[in-house]
Amino acid sequence: MGFLDKLNGAIKRLEEFILSYGVLVMAALTIVNVISRNFFGYGLSFATEINEFLIVFITFLGTSYAARNGRHIRMSALYDITNDKWKKILTFMMTLGTAVIMYYMTYLSYIYVRQVFVYQRVSPVLRVPLFLIWAWVPIGFLMTALHYTLAFVKNIIEDDVWISFEEKSEYEDLETAMSGDDGLKYTDNEENS
Repeated sequence: MGFLDKLNGAIKRLEEFILSYGVLVMAALTIVNVISRNFFGYGLSFATEINEFLIVFITFLGTSYAARNGRHIRMSALYDITNDKWKKILTFMMTLGTAVIMYYMTYLSYIYVRQVFVYQRVSPVLRVPLFLIWAWVPIGFLMTALHYTLAFVKNIIEDDVWISFEEKSEYEDLETAMSGDDGLKYTDNEENS
């Protein structure tokens, strides 16, 4: 497991790097573009195109990163009212079902990227081959599918319920979560002041 842990850590750091710096670069390019339009009278068309590329990277790597950290959207009404045995069964179904869907989406997006490559489409301003940008879509779907597969396997191996390979399923009581981090209960008068 030592090699897999190192590989997992390296991929996590790469995801975090791309996501955090991608957002920073998008913000900087947007600010520069707004300043250029307002003060110099023309926009930077390359900035808009780079931002479009970054949106693809951030969206599909972000999906993988959310799955890795168990931060994906969950509809938990049925899950919350069941006992531990049914929570485990529902988690098996959710992780396996989502993994299968993500593998299928990987396949479909790969077909699309292959067609973009065959037609040799390029971006209008920077003339970047678009298959290089769109290749991140199947990569993101594949990484997401792998995270859900790992969560499924983790639930087979462990007795507890895991929403991802690294995150155990733990919900806070709503009343505890609403009371704040200090665990103190506040009266209406204290909340309004």
